Amino acid sequence: MQMSPQRIFRAAGNRAEVAFRFLLRLLIPFDPWHLMPLAAKDYAGGIIGHLNALPRERRGRVADIGCGLGDILLNLDFEERIGLDCDAAVLKAAEIARRIHFRGEARFAVFSFPEERLDGRFDAVILTNWPHSIPPERLKSGLLRLFEENLNPGGCLVIDTVSRNGYPYRHDAAVLLGRLGGRIEPIGDYPCGRRVWKVTKQSEAPGRGQGRGR
Repeated sequence: MQMSPQRIFRAAGNRAEVAFRFLLRLLIPFDPWHLMPLAAKDYAGGIIGHLNALPRERRGRVADIGCGLGDILLNLDFEERIGLDCDAAVLKAAEIARRIHFRGEARFAVFSFPEERLDGRFDAVILTNWPHSIPPERLKSGLLRLFEENLNPGGCLVIDTVSRNGYPYRHDAAVLLGRLGGRIEPIGDYPCGRRVWKVTKQSEAPGRGQGRGR
């Protein structure tokens, strides 16, 4: 069966990106999981499409906790983009990738969740592909703090859960997110029993707003 030009281009692009990441890892050793290109992560594409479709006034600041090489972050159309990860090596690699791929402005910083507190307020905070490694109570307390302290009114928290065996924790979304008090809605379902959720913080009543935290 003959491949379409679009599929040929995508396959070639994937090979080129994988080769780039292998070379990058020779320069800066980071977790080999990050060798997987964006095109192989359906959930990442779903998050990018969903957040980029938000109204412009809801696309001010975004923080991606556990950003890795910035596959999601560097494809978001937000005014200010901050990538956070506990691995300093992968953040150095992400900065190189940003420059080489001409992905616009972004900042990267070492950050450990849930031990550290995030500074400032955001229109979106993303936590994906690693929450299944955090025990439920630690994760819930960290999410509650992020939701209350770091989201602008009307802002959203994006997180994924997994249901397939083989992960340390298979969080129940209702239990994990129910105490936040926001509007919970699914963004999409993906392989490995992965489901991505968005929890939106209630907007403040007129006259009570304190502005968009920076």
